[in-house]
Amino acid sequence: MEMTVRTDRMELFKGSHRFANQSHNHEQFYQFTIPTQGICHFTMENKPYRLHEGEGLIQHPGTEHYLHLDDASSVIIIKFSKDAFPQEDQLHAPPEFAEQMRLNPSDLSRKFKDWTTELMFGGSRELLASQETEIQVLEYLKGALSGSMMLEEGHYRYVRTQVRDIHLEQVLAYMREYYSEAVSIDDLAAIAGQSRYHFMRSFRAYTGITPYQHLLRLRIDDARLRLRNTSSSIAEISCSLGFSSPSQFHRIFLKLVGITPGGYRSSR
Repeated sequence: MEMTVRTDRMELFKGSHRFANQSHNHEQFYQFTIPTQGICHFTMENKPYRLHEGEGLIQHPGTEHYLHLDDASSVIIIKFSKDAFPQEDQLHAPPEFAEQMRLNPSDLSRKFKDWTTELMFGGSRELLASQETEIQVLEYLKGALSGSMMLEEGHYRYVRTQVRDIHLEQVLAYMREYYSEAVSIDDLAAIAGQSRYHFMRSFRAYTGITPYQHLLRLRIDDARLRLRNTSSSIAEISCSLGFSSPSQFHRIFLKLVGITPGGYRSSR
């Protein structure tokens, strides 16, 4: 069984049950390979590796490699482009990160499921959501490969700052005005005068949530007003607020408000 999800800067892949490939290399991509179950027989530059679950291996651009799996084994492969990280965060070569490292396979499998689900069913429809998921994967990788990941109960820890940041306030003002339109990380980061990766960290530290979560809250706040004060249909409200479909609107409204849009309107 195989599954692949791609974005502009990376590719997420999962193979299982005797999956095998031929010798190849990626000129423009790093590759991170880690079995999450069983054993992965991996060959890199003619050197064999017997990777057990949780034992990860990094392949640099241009490195020849191939693999095959035992029965009931599975592997996660994450490829990311050489320019995936901004210059100040760029991964160059050892000793900046180890060739081999060990991760919790269950934790990675859960994250992989979340990432691919968001990219296939949410991120593909919302540019901001897709970009946030991509950055989450890259931030996870950067921490894993450098050995500097700071986790608390399986999640990144953010502490909201109490100092007013005029640049982030400008971002929030922009989002209040354009929340019903397509918004990208690059647009918001440019307003803040930061790289997209620094912006993601600073925005969450400042607000306690991600830019996409903030965008959704702005949309749902507006939706509640429209459901209460207008006769517009739920489909019309969904479309006008930038949701990709009424079903997406329904799902997010229920999650944030605790009741369906129709139920909310009926309760007025």
